[in-house]
Amino acid sequence: MGISPAQLARLEANQRGLYVEDFVRIAEALGEKPGNLLSNDVGDIGHLKPLIDRLAAVRPELLPRVSTIIEKLVLLTEDITTATRLQPRKPRKSR
Repeated sequence: MGISPAQLARLEANQRGLYVEDFVRIAEALGEKPGNLLSNDVGDIGHLKPLIDRLAAVRPELLPRVSTIIEKLVLLTEDITTATRLQPRKPRKSR
């Protein structure tokens, strides 16, 4: 299923976001690979490149499972960070 003319018009008018699936379809319609249309400057996400490269090697049928695991890790990390911040500080013992 492609992007409809109405969806494209909303996208052009900044009334709709560009979904990854839409971007891939547009790139394919242009005869390009999606990566060729992206800037090589990874900017603020440069530190994620090794993780992204590793994820790119995951077999497609395993991506939903890997995505679920990553989401749970993120939530666990956020919970631990919040719990650590909320713990009362113990008074220091005098020497």
